[in-house]
Amino acid sequence: MTIAVSGDEIPHAAVLAAARRGTTWDFDPMFAQLAPTIRAADVAICQLETPLGATGANLSHGLVMGAPTAFATALRGAGFDGCSTANNHSFDQQLAGVGATREILHRAGLQAAGPGADAAHPGQPAIYRAKGFTIAQLSYSYTLDNTVGNIRHVPVGAPWAARNLYDVVGARGIEADARSARAHGADLVLVSMHWGEEQDPRPTAEQRRLATELLSSGTVDYIIGNHPHVVQPCERIDGRLVNYSLGNALSDQAAGIVAYGGRRSTEAAQDGVIALVTFRRDASGKVTTTEKFRPTRVDRAHGYVIRPVTRASDPASWQRTNSALRAGGDRCGATPLP
Repeated sequence: MTIAVSGDEIPHAAVLAAARRGTTWDFDPMFAQLAPTIRAADVAICQLETPLGATGANLSHGLVMGAPTAFATALRGAGFDGCSTANNHSFDQQLAGVGATREILHRAGLQAAGPGADAAHPGQPAIYRAKGFTIAQLSYSYTLDNTVGNIRHVPVGAPWAARNLYDVVGARGIEADARSARAHGADLVLVSMHWGEEQDPRPTAEQRRLATELLSSGTVDYIIGNHPHVVQPCERIDGRLVNYSLGNALSDQAAGIVAYGGRRSTEAAQDGVIALVTFRRDASGKVTTTEKFRPTRVDRAHGYVIRPVTRASDPASWQRTNSALRAGGDRCGATPLP
């Protein structure tokens, strides 16, 4: 059973402008070339780094994110089955935006793992079923509302969202959520982590520590990393995989733009990875994993189309992504798709 996961989906203002069609939006062309890879998987999960609004009001501007309903329908049309929603932009449209996002995703046929709209609906795990596997997805972030200087800050009016802050719950809290998911029937537990330093291809000590604790605990089968906006390595820990960062799937980040941490974006900010992780279960119940990957790049000059990258089509992007993913000695054995 194969799961596809993507880098950050960020509808910056220029992305929205490229999709604008009078009073409506059409994002489908941006995802069209990616769709065959996404649809080939049994389950496909995106990283949605924006709230959604049915009316298209409060759209992305500056560092505040917001996208119309059409963004969700385009993700579904490309073949995604659900998304992680715990990230530093989760509350960009306040608590109302959290609720609207989940409702819009639901109507589009997409599941969501991340903060819920109220205490009665905590928001995770998302549950997927494919080829005899029941898969639970959990989602955590270092912040949900871009609070600077206090990574344990819980958004006002949403105390239940503390469960999506990994600095609040810690590795043990994530492991407890994973055990609960298994107790309710999950065969596999995937954890989406919004972590690391922006524009840095090297995982931080915190990323490595959390990955080691979670994957060594036996409660988590695979970690899906996002937020640095550049590709970081893949690693195998106790036989289980972590992609520390899958880069950007869709964004307007470019060289010269200063990110939150004061770092400048590089050419690598338009590089991303679709990771295809295959889980195999033998007769004894033992699960093993392998990973293949498809490098991607956003073509900002031609409508923000996400283009699959091969060694022949874009040698520079292919080399950056391949080198970043395998940095440190190719510790997970991932292979590029032909």
